[in-house]
Amino acid sequence: MRGSKCRSRHFKLYLAIVVTTASTFAISGQLDLMERFYQFSHAHERWELDELAVLVLNSIVALTVILIVRTRDMRKALRERDAAEANIRKMARHDALTGLFNRRAFLDHLSRVAGLDSDRKADLILMMLDLDRFKAVNDLHGHNCGDAVLMETARRLERQLGDGDVLARLGGDEFSIALAPGSSVERAERLAHKICSEIARPVRYREISVTIGTCVGLATIDRSTRFADGLGFADHALYAAKNMGRGQFAWYDAGLDAAAKERLQIEADLRDAISRGEVVAHYQPIFDIRTDVLRGFEVLARWQTETRGQIPPSTFIGIAEDTGLIAPLGWSILEQACETGRQWPSALKMSINFSSMQFQDPQLVERVGAILTKTGFDPARLDIEITESVFMKDIALAKWSIEQLHRMGISLSLDDFGTGYSSLSYLRQLPFDRIKIDRSFVTGIQSNAENQKLVTGILSLAHGLSLDVTAEGIETEGDLAFLQAADCQLGQGYIFAQAISAAEVEWMLETKWALADSTDEVPGQVPDRATNAGARKTG
Repeated sequence: MRGSKCRSRHFKLYLAIVVTTASTFAISGQLDLMERFYQFSHAHERWELDELAVLVLNSIVALTVILIVRTRDMRKALRERDAAEANIRKMARHDALTGLFNRRAFLDHLSRVAGLDSDRKADLILMMLDLDRFKAVNDLHGHNCGDAVLMETARRLERQLGDGDVLARLGGDEFSIALAPGSSVERAERLAHKICSEIARPVRYREISVTIGTCVGLATIDRSTRFADGLGFADHALYAAKNMGRGQFAWYDAGLDAAAKERLQIEADLRDAISRGEVVAHYQPIFDIRTDVLRGFEVLARWQTETRGQIPPSTFIGIAEDTGLIAPLGWSILEQACETGRQWPSALKMSINFSSMQFQDPQLVERVGAILTKTGFDPARLDIEITESVFMKDIALAKWSIEQLHRMGISLSLDDFGTGYSSLSYLRQLPFDRIKIDRSFVTGIQSNAENQKLVTGILSLAHGLSLDVTAEGIETEGDLAFLQAADCQLGQGYIFAQAISAAEVEWMLETKWALADSTDEVPGQVPDRATNAGARKTG
């Protein structure tokens, strides 16, 4: 607007110059001014009026040229300013990477739709999605690859949209879609299915094939719902969809809102519980399944509250990971286990899982050493279990920490083996002593031929690398019999006992797991299978 006004003023200035010049020549001709000036200059030659006239004329021409050049420069500057202002307006409302609407523009669109259709009877449908495993893409392949994945995701989403649908990138790997007013629930669900399948297709970046996935949360908002709240509802639905597994979608309902509030309350209570030491260590026995000899325990966290009772680990561990509480929780459980376990037979090892957040701590080795020194626990009795997620953030720091822990005499296990992408690479590069086969491959293995082949292959690989193998999730005699026949060394699961408290472990060590003799070679014997039900009841 301002640029067009300036251009109008310049045009009027040019027109005035032309009109003035033309008028001056016309008047000069009518009044014979040039002739009179010639006669007057000859009559007064000493005054050098002709030279003065030439000077004035040249000055007028020069000033005219300067005015024209300056005007062109100003017009160019105005065009550049207009373009910059347009770009700023676009950047204020669009995502710089993908070119999609940002959160502000998306909310403005929803407000505009509501204003245009103020008498609408149908609800608007919002969709929320983010990318599974996207953080791993950035960590493993770099942010340039991550940007390429985001741009390709935006293109794939745009291809799925219909008339009136609006797509926005809200931040990070989070996208939202507002369906056109009047869209049906059936159309929303079909679109959610298509989006999940489209995003699951591999993305090519240079020589890399990147596979990600997504889940979709859906919410309907009526005239009484604030649009920001509507996005929150869709986000709650997205969280519920993720809990259902990859490639799923879920609708928001009031129960999800209550669950979100409950989650916030659990987070606050968990923070206090960790500081007060109310989250305590429990111990699930690990047996040599070939000889029925007790070899050690896996240390697990349990939280008993006065108001809610027992909070399942599947609930509070996920909250701890999302909120950064997993590191202080892990250190608290490690110290409890070392303090308690040092009083038990020296042949019993303590296996404890370390989170990826703990491995991001440059002081990890010092922290472990300080706890071992404080409790007097033998490093050779400690087995640290880690998953592939440990290497996602800072693989160099993780490798250094693992090597230092191994030099301290601590053994290391690669947990959830078979569920990741790079397990074999890590086995080759790092000093692992043991692998743990994930329970998803073990439970029900007696009747699952595919899992039998996979577990047999893992055992063959481990034996070739001189690594011990622990199978977790053994629940039936059939599972146990298969693993024994396949020459698996160690096992844990409900067929032996579930996780129990320190006091219950001490009682079992004095009774059902009592020493067969005074040597450490036979630290304890597995209870009779017929008495396992009683052992479960104690947990």
